[in-house]
Amino acid sequence: MHKKEDVMKKKIIALLCAAVLGLGTLGMVGCAKKDESFTIAFLSGGRGSTYVQELVDEFKKTDAWKNYLAANDLEDLEVNIIQGGADIVVSEVQNKINTGKYPDVMFLNYNMGGTRLTENFVSNEMLVNLDSLLEEQIPGENVTLKSKFVDGILNNYAIKPYGEAKGVYTLPAFYSPTGLWYDASRFNADGSDGKYKLPTTWDEFWLLGDELNAANGNNSASQVDGDHPSLFTYPTTGYFDSVIPAAVANSAGASKVMDMLAYKDNIWNDTDVKAGLRNVVRLRDYLSPTTVSEAGAEGGYTRNQQSVIGATSVVDGQVTQTSRGTALFVPNGDWLPAEMASTTPAGFEWGFMPLPAGSQGRYVTSFIETVYLHSRGDYNDLAKQFLLFYYSDAGAKIVAEESGAIIPTKNALAKAAENGIAASTIKLYDVYNDYPAVVGMFASTEPVTGLVWNDVLYTELNTKVFNDENSAKSIDDLLSEWVTRLESASDRYRENIIA
Repeated sequence: MHKKEDVMKKKIIALLCAAVLGLGTLGMVGCAKKDESFTIAFLSGGRGSTYVQELVDEFKKTDAWKNYLAANDLEDLEVNIIQGGADIVVSEVQNKINTGKYPDVMFLNYNMGGTRLTENFVSNEMLVNLDSLLEEQIPGENVTLKSKFVDGILNNYAIKPYGEAKGVYTLPAFYSPTGLWYDASRFNADGSDGKYKLPTTWDEFWLLGDELNAANGNNSASQVDGDHPSLFTYPTTGYFDSVIPAAVANSAGASKVMDMLAYKDNIWNDTDVKAGLRNVVRLRDYLSPTTVSEAGAEGGYTRNQQSVIGATSVVDGQVTQTSRGTALFVPNGDWLPAEMASTTPAGFEWGFMPLPAGSQGRYVTSFIETVYLHSRGDYNDLAKQFLLFYYSDAGAKIVAEESGAIIPTKNALAKAAENGIAASTIKLYDVYNDYPAVVGMFASTEPVTGLVWNDVLYTELNTKVFNDENSAKSIDDLLSEWVTRLESASDRYRENIIA
C-alpha cells in the first residue's frame, strides 16, 4: 500500500516538475537534486568583470566560509559565476532555473535589458527577506550591516518592493548620485570676480534665473548666447527621474516621497508634494529656448548637454572651446563627463550639486543597482554570509580596486582615497557626507492597459508643460493640470501594485 502510494507520489511530482519547468523563471524547488555549486550572477560591464571573482577568492579565506563547510560536512564547494551583459545573464539564469536550480546571489536590477526577471521574482515572492540580515554584525567590525549604509538608501521600493510593512528584500549593491551639473569655472561661493554665486536654495536659484532672464530677453532665442545664458536645460524629459524625487523630498520630506512612490491616494494633491512639483513646472520660465525641440529630436540630448559646455572645434584631435555654454545647469548622473568627453575642451571642469534645498532640507536623487537572494537557492545561509563580506571594509576595498566604484556604505566613502578611487569620483560622492539619498523607484505593478506611467510623469513635461503651445498659461494652471493627470494615472497604477 505504502509502496504504491510512493510510486504515485513520484509520478505526480514528475508531472508537476515537467509542467513548472516550462514556466522559465517560475520553476519550483524540489524538481532537481541539490545544486552542487554556489552560484553568483552579475552584470559585467561598467563595473568591470573581475570584482566578483576577487570577492569569492577572499571570501573563501574567511571563517564564515570555513565554518559553513565544516557545519555541512563539506570538503569544498564549487563556486559558479554567471556574468556578461543583461541578455546573456538573464538567459543563463533562466536556463539554470529550468533545470530546477537557482542562483544563490544575484547582482541584478529592475528594468534590466528590457526583461522583467527581477520583477517576476518579486511578483512571485521568490526573494529572501533580509530584515534579519540587516541586524547581523559584520564579522570583525562590531557594527551591524544596517548601520553601514549611507543615509536614506534603504527607503525605496527597489529595496522594499512590497512596502515598508513587509521589509527589505533587495540591497543596494552600487549607487550613484544625480543632480545638477554645471561649468565650474562660471561659479564661486560669493559671486565675485565676474562669476555667478552658486545657489543652494530654490529662492537663490530663482533669483539667479531672474538675473539671467533680465539679460537675455527672458530666454529669447535671439539673445541667449554664451555671455547671456539661460538658467536651465535638460537632455530629455526622462532625466527628470533625477529631479522629481529630490524636488518632492526637499519640500515634503522622505516619508511623503515613499507615499508618492506607492501611488498613495491623493498624494499628488498634497500641499507639500505640490510645492515640490511646482518648482519643476516653474523651470519653464528659465528654460533654454532650444531645449524642448532638441529633447524631442534624435540625438538632441547630447546637444542639450553640450549647451552647458559651450561650442567647440576640433583641430588635430584637440577640442577647443569657441564660446561658453548657453545654459548653466543640466540634470544628469555620474556618467555625464565620460559621455561628453569627446566634445569637452581640455581644462573644462564639471561642477555638481544636488537640487536646491527646500523647507525639508536637501536630498540627493540616487540610482541604485540591487543584489538579492533567491528563496529557493540551496545555499541561502552561505549567501547571507557572502553579502556580509561584500559590505565589509575588506569587500569594499576589493570592489574599489577592481571596479573603481564606491559601494553604498559610509566607510567605503570615507576610505575611498585609501582604496584607490579617483579624486573626481570622491569629490562627486562626497555629497553623501552632507545630504541623504532618495531613490525614485516606484512600487512594482502589473502593466496597466493603455497607460504608461513614465509618459505622464516625465514625457508630458515636454508636450504639455514646457511646450510653446502652453507658454501663455500660468505656472499654477500648468501645475494643476499636471497634478490632475498624475492623480488619475496613479489611481489606476495603485490598483495594480504587486503586493
